Amino acid sequence: MINETTRTTSTPIGIAAHVSSTERFHDPVEHLDFARPMAENYLPYDSRSEAELRTAAFEKETALERERALWELADRQGAGALPAIRDYVDREPDGLARSGALWLGLKSAGAQSAGLLESHRDDDDPEVADWARVLYADATATAPNRVYGVAEVEETGNFDQTVPLIISGYTTVVFPELGAVRVVLSPKWFDSIMGRVLASTNVRNFQTDLTIEKMLEGLHDDGTPHYEIYPFRGFSVEYDKKYWEHNYLSQTLRDFYPSGVVEQGEAVQVPISLERIAFTELAPKGTAEILGQGERADRIREADFGFVQSVRGRYFGWAAVNLQAAVEAGRVTAGHVQLSNPTDPVSGPMTNAKLFGTFRGKSGDYLGKGHMTLNHVKCHGKADGTTDVVGGR
Repeated sequence: MINETTRTTSTPIGIAAHVSSTERFHDPVEHLDFARPMAENYLPYDSRSEAELRTAAFEKETALERERALWELADRQGAGALPAIRDYVDREPDGLARSGALWLGLKSAGAQSAGLLESHRDDDDPEVADWARVLYADATATAPNRVYGVAEVEETGNFDQTVPLIISGYTTVVFPELGAVRVVLSPKWFDSIMGRVLASTNVRNFQTDLTIEKMLEGLHDDGTPHYEIYPFRGFSVEYDKKYWEHNYLSQTLRDFYPSGVVEQGEAVQVPISLERIAFTELAPKGTAEILGQGERADRIREADFGFVQSVRGRYFGWAAVNLQAAVEAGRVTAGHVQLSNPTDPVSGPMTNAKLFGTFRGKSGDYLGKGHMTLNHVKCHGKADGTTDVVGGR
């Protein structure tokens, strides 16, 4: 059941209350970034016109291609794409794509997107409505009034909470004799290339430990997914008790395929580093009724801040993109992109891209139960980075 309308406060809260003002930085070098480019000196990967993109956003057969066209259009038009985004949210049948488009509205137009977000806080799809409320809170620096007031916990699995992430971003790829090309990655396209990402935590050590699962479809003939588990470690800084900034690094040995396609041919072990920074809002005790019986449910129920309500952040990593395979397939698909290391003797010469962007996640109803399901989407791994398909059930 959807609660009352979003309440507002006179004092800014959430991430907007803590981000540093750009007026603080006067030396131009301060605007250099380890991931994002300083200027748009890159060729676009998508050669369609804006008119073609707008048509594709509403007429392509698959939700992935419709979404991909909308995100490309918004990347070019910025706040000017808000009318198209509004129409898309009203007409798109795919719930995940609609939620992602609400986020795109915030990314493209900032506070100007508040009207769009507010208009969907009572959407017929509870998850779309809940996303609208979380995003509206960030757009207006007000407190979110979430759709759900009940959260269910299972005792099975290795983690107290698992949060599927919506991820967007860019791939900057260096093409031979052409130069750097920038690819706009919409959430569904990212998932199809890199895998759906699941963030998994435990109450006792969420300030230092995070486990990420990548689940990639389309690689196995029998239809089973390909799983990769990445342990992240680091430290966190508290802001006003329920807000935390997390700085994490994952550095592990991973299978890398010199063939250029994941799971084709023999693999070699390559050290892979991934960087992640995030800002989370925790749920104070009493925020939601906790359903479930057992040690895990009791731990979440009794904690001062038992679970993550929402998270937003940035990521960065190096990659090897198989350009020939992508050209033959007509677009980049599952297995064509591998996380890589530019200093490694094997993967280094094949490293031709960097991945960077932003992500969002929240507690939500992932099974259609009408309330939050905190850890029902199981991570198929353990905190040490090993795969654990059986234990994740």
